[in-house]
Amino acid sequence: MPGSWLAPNCGMSNRLTIEVEGIDDASVVSDIDKAIRVSFQEMFLPGSWRVVVRPSHVSGRWDFRVYGLDARHTLSITVPASLLSSLIPQRLRESLERCGLRRAQPVAVRTRDFTIARSINAGLRTGTDGREV
Repeated sequence: MPGSWLAPNCGMSNRLTIEVEGIDDASVVSDIDKAIRVSFQEMFLPGSWRVVVRPSHVSGRWDFRVYGLDARHTLSITVPASLLSSLIPQRLRESLERCGLRRAQPVAVRTRDFTIARSINAGLRTGTDGREV
């Protein structure tokens, strides 16, 4: 079908499928594909995902559909096709955060504070009678 592209897989196994319809310029399709893949890599979303970008029935608007584990989401963006690659990542993140599918902030990594452990151990150097051991 002319104007329909199934973007090639670029290192994310079969976890992400991207379909772009209605754009004949291969460089624009490639930019959209790259922007979506980078966004998904940054968000660390589990499972398989399918993204479809196609012209909307409303003139000048693009529909951006995301299908995932328990997610079905549609966005509409009113921009020229050449600007889609710059706006899709931001709108994707915002939408998934709003739906609760993506954390707004990264999870903090817990580390052990050895300064506290040393001060507790220093207090254990006394015997039961209060004299140092």
